[in-house]
Amino acid sequence: MSDQPIAPATGDSENKPVTPEPVTPEPTNLPDAPESDKKADSKPRKKTASRSTKSKLPLTSTSPKRPRRKATPEDTAPPPETPTPPVADIPSPSLRSGRDFSHLFLLLTAIGLAVIYMLLQFRGLSSPAAMDQAQIARHIAEGKGFSTAYIRPLALWQLETAGKPIPHENFPDFFHSPLNPLLNALPLQLVRAHWKLTPIDIVYIGDRAIAILGVTLYIAALSIWYFVALRLFSRPVALLGTIILLVTDLLWQFSISGLPQMLALLLFGATAWLTLLSLETSTTTRRLVLIGSAGICLGFAILTHAAIAWILPGWVFLLLLSSPPRIPTILAALAAVTLIVSPWLVRNHAVSGSPLGLAGYELVAPANTSETGYMRNLYNPPKASASKLLARFQQHLATQIDSLFSLLGANITAFVFFISLLHRFDSATANRFRWPLLAMWIGATLGMILCGTNGPLSPNNLHILFLPLFVFYGVAFLRHLLTQITLPHPRLAQALAIFLVFLCGLPMWNTLLANKPPVQWPPYVPPFIAILGEWYDKNEIIASDMPWAVAWYAQRKSLLLPQTIKDFNRISDYRVLGDAITGLYLTPLTGDRRLFTEIYKGPYTDWVLQITRPPVVAGFPLPVFTPLPIDGECILFADRDRWSRRE
Repeated sequence: MSDQPIAPATGDSENKPVTPEPVTPEPTNLPDAPESDKKADSKPRKKTASRSTKSKLPLTSTSPKRPRRKATPEDTAPPPETPTPPVADIPSPSLRSGRDFSHLFLLLTAIGLAVIYMLLQFRGLSSPAAMDQAQIARHIAEGKGFSTAYIRPLALWQLETAGKPIPHENFPDFFHSPLNPLLNALPLQLVRAHWKLTPIDIVYIGDRAIAILGVTLYIAALSIWYFVALRLFSRPVALLGTIILLVTDLLWQFSISGLPQMLALLLFGATAWLTLLSLETSTTTRRLVLIGSAGICLGFAILTHAAIAWILPGWVFLLLLSSPPRIPTILAALAAVTLIVSPWLVRNHAVSGSPLGLAGYELVAPANTSETGYMRNLYNPPKASASKLLARFQQHLATQIDSLFSLLGANITAFVFFISLLHRFDSATANRFRWPLLAMWIGATLGMILCGTNGPLSPNNLHILFLPLFVFYGVAFLRHLLTQITLPHPRLAQALAIFLVFLCGLPMWNTLLANKPPVQWPPYVPPFIAILGEWYDKNEIIASDMPWAVAWYAQRKSLLLPQTIKDFNRISDYRVLGDAITGLYLTPLTGDRRLFTEIYKGPYTDWVLQITRPPVVAGFPLPVFTPLPIDGECILFADRDRWSRRE
C-alpha cells in the first residue's frame, strides 16, 4: 500500500464520502530490515501479524483449533516508553520496606542534635536581650506583671516627660515585645524552687529551662515548615530541605540563646501554612477564616519582635495576587493582625506615654550604637534628623551587604533562592509565592537596616525567618538542574545531595569540634554575679555596665551606668528609684574598651577614674571597692564593706 496521501476526489465523486483504508503504523523504534527481507516484502503475501505483534502476545500455550484474532492498530503500535525517574530523586525508605521512616528519622536526628547542643555546647545565656527578657519572665512567674529589674536612665526621662509616676517597685518594662517573656515564664515556673543560684552552679538552671523551651520551639517550627514545603514542592524537596535546616548551626545557636527568633520562626511558619491553605480553597467563608487565622499568627509574631511588622506589606502583596475576593481577604487579614497587636500598643501608651515605648528610639539612634549607648542618657534622647537617618541607613546597609552570608547561617542553599527567581517551577503555587516572599524579605531587611544588627546572633536578625523557604526553593532549583544532566551513575545524585548537606553543615561541625570554656566568659560567670545577691538586700540598687546580668543572676534591681557621675548622683541622692544607689559593678564590658577613643574621649569619659586600675575613689559617693573574679577583671564599689566575713 502506498504511503502517499489520498488526493481529494473531483467531479461526481466529490459528493460521495470516501473512506480511507486504515493504515497500520509501523514501529518507529525498530532497526531497518535487511535487503533480503525487503525483497521478500515486495512479493504479494497474505496478511499476517507482524513480528513485533507476535512478540507482544502473552507467553501462553495456544491451541491450533483456536481462531486467530485479527491484528489491530493497537497491536502493532510500539510499546509506551516507561518514564525514567529524575536522576536527582532521593529514594524513599518506603520504596524498600513498604513503610515510611523518613519522619521518624528526621525527629530522631533533631532530638539527637538537641541533646548534643544542650549537653556539650550550651554554656548559659550570652545575649543581653535574652537575659533581660528572662528576668522579665521571672517577674511574670512571680506575679509581678510585665515589670523589670533592669532600669534604663532614658526610661526615667520618658516617664518624667510623659508625666507618669516612677514606681519604686515593679518598674514597668516598655522596651521589649511581650510574647517571648510571657512564654518563658512557663518553664521558669517549673523550676521555681531552684531560682537561687548557688556557687556550684556553673550553668544557671533558669538558663537551661529557657534553652530547652527554645529547642522545643525549633523542632516544632521545623515540623510546620516541612508541611509548608510539601504544599509548595515535592516530598524529596521537603526531606532534603529539612535535613539541611537541621545541620544549620545558626538556627541551633538561636534555639539555645533565649532570644525570640525560634518563637517567631514557629509563628511565621504557621502564617505561611495557613496562607497557602487559604489560597488553595475555593470557599469564601473558609478562606476568610484561614486568612484571619494567618493574621492572628502574624500578629503574635509581631509581638515577639516589633520589626516583624515590616513583613506586612509583602504579605498583603501576596493576598493581592490571590484569586477574588481580594478586598475582603485583605481586610480580614489586617483586622486579625490589628486585633492582636493593638492591646499591647495601648498598654505601652498608658504606661509610658508612647505606643512604641522605648523601642522607637532604636530607629533614630546613631549608627552602630548599642543600647548601652543612647539608653544611658538621662536628659537628651536621640533625635531624628535627615542627615543622621541617611548616615545610619548607609552604614547599616553596608553591614547587611557585607555580612549577608553569615546572617543567613552561611547556608549555600539559601543563596540559590535568588537564582531560582529566574526559573519557572512546575508548581503554580510555588511560582506565585516566590515574588511576595522576596517582597517580605526586602521589607524585613529594611526593618533590620533601620534597627541595626551587630552580628549573626543579633536580636534583630530576622533573616533566619526566611531561611526555611529560601532553602526549600534552593533545593527544588538544584534538583531541577540535576534532572537536566545525565549522570554516569544513579548513586551519584545521592552523593551530591550528601555533599550539599555537608557543605551547609560545615559551621555546625566547626562548633561541635571547638574547645570552649564552660561559661560565657568574658564577661559572664553566673556564680560570681550571683554573689551580689548575698551582699545586697532586695530593695537595694546596684548600678552596672551590664545590669541585665545583675538583674537575672543576682536578682537585684540594677541601673544602667548613667552617662555622667552627675546623673548618677541625682538618681541616688533624690531617691528617684525609692532608695540610694549603694553599689557600682564594673566588668570587662567597660574595662576592655579602647583607652583613648572610648574611655578618655568617648562615651565613658566621665568614669575614667573608676574604670582604670587602680581606681580613684576620692570624692566618689561609694568610697570602698574590691576586685572580683576572674583575675580581678570585675570590680565592685560600695557604700561600705559588704564582702568581709563577720565573726
